[in-house]
Amino acid sequence: MVKVNKGLEQNLAIHDYETRHRSDFQTQFCRTDILKKSVINLGTKLYNKLPNYLKNLENLNPFKKQLKAFLSQQTFYSVDEYLSYVQAP
Repeated sequence: MVKVNKGLEQNLAIHDYETRHRSDFQTQFCRTDILKKSVINLGTKLYNKLPNYLKNLENLNPFKKQLKAFLSQQTFYSVDEYLSYVQAP
C-alpha cells in the first residue's frame, strides 16, 4: 500500500515550494512495460489521482473509510477510466 510505504518520496521531500501536487508521490522512471505496470508504480499513479482531502488524512482507518466512500460514489469500470478521471475544482 502506497500510504504506508516508507520507501517512496513525496514531492514535498524534494523541494520546499507550496505546489498543488506536493502531497503526491514520485513515480520511478521505467523503460520497460513490466516495470511500468508493477505494483509500486501503478499504485503510486492511482494514489496520486485521489482527491487531496483523502491524501491529507494521516491515520489509516479514516483513510480506508473515506476511500471506500469515494469509490462507491464514483463509477469506474476500468483502471484507465480512473486514471483519466478529472475532478471538478
